[in-house]
This record gives sequence, C-alpha cells and structure tokens, in this order.
Amino acid sequence: AQATARGRLAVDPWLRVLGAPRGEVYALGDCACGAPPLPATAQVAAQQGEYLAGLLRGAGRYDLGAAKPCRAGGRRLDELFCETEGDSVVARPFQFLNLGILAYVGDSKALAQVSLGDSTLKDTGRRAFALWRSVYLAKQVSLRNRVLVAGDWVRDRVFGRDITRF
Repeated sequence: AQATARGRLAVDPWLRVLGAPRGEVYALGDCACGAPPLPATAQVAAQQGEYLAGLLRGAGRYDLGAAKPCRAGGRRLDELFCETEGDSVVARPFQFLNLGILAYVGDSKALAQVSLGDSTLKDTGRRAFALWRSVYLAKQVSLRNRVLVAGDWVRDRVFGRDITRF
C-alpha cells in the first residue's frame, strides 16, 4: 500500500497509517494519501485535523485497533460522528467536504470557485478578491487579529507596500 502513495503515507478511511500497528500511528494533511487521494491543501488538513481530534478524544471509549474503530460498551455517540453496525457503534470514516477554492493572483484580483448546494459559483477579478479577503478575515482567530490585518490592508492601500529592509 505504501508503494502506491508516491512519497506520502497511505492511510485507511480513519486516517490510520497502513502497515503500522493499527490504531497507533495516524497521518493527515500533506503527508497522508487515502483512497481517493485528496489535494494537499489547508482545507483538507483542517478537516482531517478536526476529525482526528474527535476520534482521539474518544480514544478511551473506542477500540482504535479494530478493523473499524468501534465504541466499547455499545452506548450511542454523536450521530454525526458515529453509526450503528449491528450491535456496535462504529466511528464514521473521514469524509472531505469541499468548501470551494479561493486564490489570490495579485494586483487586487483573485479566483473563486464556491459550491452552493447543487450549483457552483465561479468568479474572477475584484469581486473574487473581495470574497477572498472576507473569508481571510473571517478565518482569523481573534478580533485583534482581524483588526490588525484589516489595518495592514488599509495602510498598504494608502501608502503602498513597505519594501524597506533593516
């Protein structure tokens, strides 16, 4: 399995590294290659990290070494994270949700491809740049960071880029 991963670690649907002791080694993001292979993007890594955190948070309740990680004791878990198979409660495999693609291309322009239900919005230029900036600001962790980033953008627009070196 590792031979087909082309420099990445082959993983099962629960992000466990194939060939390693089951339930002991995990991989996510750029270094993981599952079936089907996912793009090496921050969006994939963030979703995999969130999924793996939930799986490991329940490590005391799951048998992570089983073929399909299952809950010991048979009690029902969060339905978004688990499903019932016979008498056992099994962790759902990782499922990537493509939220779209945004790319800044310079000169206050960007590319955007965002899925909205069954339709896909594609745009380029200044509108896509405004969308890119709004998403960038929304992804900032704190209000302080949002204010600092927005202030940098305003300063750059008014005074130009600072290209001095110390």
